[in-house]
Amino acid sequence: LSELSGVPAEYISYTEGESFPVEISCLDIENKLKWYSNTSDRYSLGLYGDGYVIYYKDNRETMKELTDKERSEIQEAEEARS
Repeated sequence: LSELSGVPAEYISYTEGESFPVEISCLDIENKLKWYSNTSDRYSLGLYGDGYVIYYKDNRETMKELTDKERSEIQEAEEARS
């Protein structure tokens, strides 16, 4: 993952796998999913099931504060896809 993303392994955080299709808004991913560090001994990234979706992030980055307009546009785009 580090090689593919260009993010050094020690800065990668990820969530547990969820089955496809994922039923969570991209606006909720940061705060409603549990994030694990790449070096965590308490959790193993067990991607043994077919169709798992994981999210990962560079934990050095901070979340952008969205304006009401930006949030509304994202919600509208997600509703149009469902």
